[in-house]
Amino acid sequence: MLPWLVASCDGSSSGEFEYVAMGASDATGIGATPLDEGYVFEIADALEADGYDVGLLNLGIPGAETDEVEEIELPVAVEENPELVTIFTGVNDLVAGVAPDSFRSDLDEILRRLSSETPALVVIANFPDLTQLPRFQQNPDQDVTPARIAQFNSIIADLAGQYGVPIVDLAAVDIENFQVSNDGFHPSDEGHQLIADLFLEVIRPRLPPPDSGT
Repeated sequence: MLPWLVASCDGSSSGEFEYVAMGASDATGIGATPLDEGYVFEIADALEADGYDVGLLNLGIPGAETDEVEEIELPVAVEENPELVTIFTGVNDLVAGVAPDSFRSDLDEILRRLSSETPALVVIANFPDLTQLPRFQQNPDQDVTPARIAQFNSIIADLAGQYGVPIVDLAAVDIENFQVSNDGFHPSDEGHQLIADLFLEVIRPRLPPPDSGT
């Protein structure tokens, strides 16, 4: 198993209900204490409590930009043939100054392959207003602006609509300091729980009942 792949819930990555998480450091739980209080693990635990026999494969790579999600995580996700995929990617692209067109191309390939090559319910999050984060309040960044955030979120909305992928609307969240970890960037325990809850609001109505063969 590759070092960034994490199995949980039933102790393996091959439960009856396969959940694959794609993304960067947030997906791995950075900011939560301990890491397995991160939003991905909270989603898996909640679905397990709902009665699903969850096998979690967490493909998140700290620091990953969307081209790495496409090149490294996507082939594994497709091979896993999951029932559920969550995606939270692009923040590192935005901070690094990646061109929106490049982000669009990478995300397009991710959503195209997941939609055409797996049976998964694919759910993607957009970006909150990153300028509210303490990191950028204290040290403004020319690449982290409302205009660029809106541009990236517009790309997510466009491609999600094209592929029929529901969006977790983090853009509607007003960030509170207690939702941010001490590094001023990643979610705190409370922030991770909020992200998990918002994902679950989108996921739960779209899943078949746990006793329907999942």
